[in-house]
Parts: sequence; C-alpha cells; structure tokens
Amino acid sequence: MDLSFNEVLWIVGGAIVLVFVCLVAYSHLKDKEFASKTKQLEKALDTINQEIYKIRKWIQENEMQAEFNASNISANVKNEVNTNLNTNLTNLYTHLQEIQDTMHKDRDYLEEKIIVLENKFKELGHFTPGSDDIDEKRVIQLFQEGHSIDSIAKELRISKGQIEFVLKLADLQ
Repeated sequence: MDLSFNEVLWIVGGAIVLVFVCLVAYSHLKDKEFASKTKQLEKALDTINQEIYKIRKWIQENEMQAEFNASNISANVKNEVNTNLNTNLTNLYTHLQEIQDTMHKDRDYLEEKIIVLENKFKELGHFTPGSDDIDEKRVIQLFQEGHSIDSIAKELRISKGQIEFVLKLADLQ
C-alpha cells in the first residue's frame, strides 16, 4: 500500500494532535487531583479549627471550675488536660507538616513535568527558537552560591538534567 506525501503528513499531524490532546488531558487530571487534595486539606483545617475552638472553650470552662475548686484533684485534672491537649496539638501539628510536605512534593513534581512538557514542545517546534540557550554562567553562579539543582531548574525553567550536564562540564559535580 503506497501512501502519498499528503497522507503521511495527515497521519503525522494527527499523531501530534493526539499526543498534544493526551498531554492536555494528563495535565487536567493532575490539576483536578491537586484541587481535590487542596479541598481535603481545607476540610481538615476547618475540622482542626473547630476542635481547637471546642478544646479552648472546654479549657476555659474547666479553668472557671478550677477557680471554685482549689483542691489537689482539680490541679491534677488540669495538668492531665494540659498534657493531653499538648499531645493532641503536637500530633495535629505533625500531621499538618506531613500534609504540607506532601503538597510541596506534588508541586515540585508538577513543576518538573511542566518544564519537561515545555521542552518537548520546543523540540516539536511549537515555540520560537532562541530560547533554548542555557545561561551556563548563571547556572554555575547559582550553584556556587549554594542553590540546589532543583531550585536552579525552577528559577531558570530548564530541566534538572540540563543543569547537571552544565555542572558536569564545569567539573562542579
């Protein structure tokens, strides 16, 4: 079966459009997932704020009652409540830190994917040439100032592999 030049162009063009549509769909799905995680975090924070409000109110009521009952038992109860409250707040803080770390990792992952996609689009010719030049001096300067490869890649909007390649050529890594 012989295909004409126009048919081959249509097939290649269709394949490129299909790849682009897949990339856009993938990006949309990741965006939805990120939005979902953000909503879950907001709900968790609202629940935590409500619990903190209830605990503070309960503590105030107990403190008022403790003023009326100045016995050792009420002091022991107050200490136990404070210990339990501190333990619970520490656990909540730890959980929030874990959520924050997860969100940072997701953000870093998505930013890296965006950079990779931008580079692929550049390779396909969808962007004007001239922006492929890597400012090697700037990469080396940032690395010598103590910036990590990830932070350099984000700031200059180029892939980590390109950063590592420049550093290897300069014998810095």
